[in-house]
Amino acid sequence: MSDPVSNDELDWLIWRLLQLSDKHPAIVRCLIADAGGQSHRITARMQAMRKAGRIRWHHSARICQRPAHVRAHGWEVLGCPGAGIQEDGQFDWAYDCADCLRRVAPDPADGVIEPPPIIAFECELRIEPSP
Repeated sequence: MSDPVSNDELDWLIWRLLQLSDKHPAIVRCLIADAGGQSHRITARMQAMRKAGRIRWHHSARICQRPAHVRAHGWEVLGCPGAGIQEDGQFDWAYDCADCLRRVAPDPADGVIEPPPIIAFECELRIEPSP
């Protein structure tokens, strides 16, 4: 088994999975493997993402009562996933994504925002944290 990924990379993987799949992240085998074989780590990261406002739970028991953009797992994905670079087994946020407010504290009114496909020097969508 490989080393577990960092919390930043795990958050990015969870965010993407919630956006693209109907499966709950804590039952996806490849994600559990990335988390070091610990599904409870995935659940803990999801709760941290929820508290930060990056995802929101829709507790409606009926799928038909959820907003159209919320997938079957019930989680609404908010903000920007950011862009990451994997080099030498180390994950790092790309071009000021680490503290961008679109990623760490998104405004639910903005919905999902994808980073530009090519970032030359700095992301034009970046929102800097207040000093």
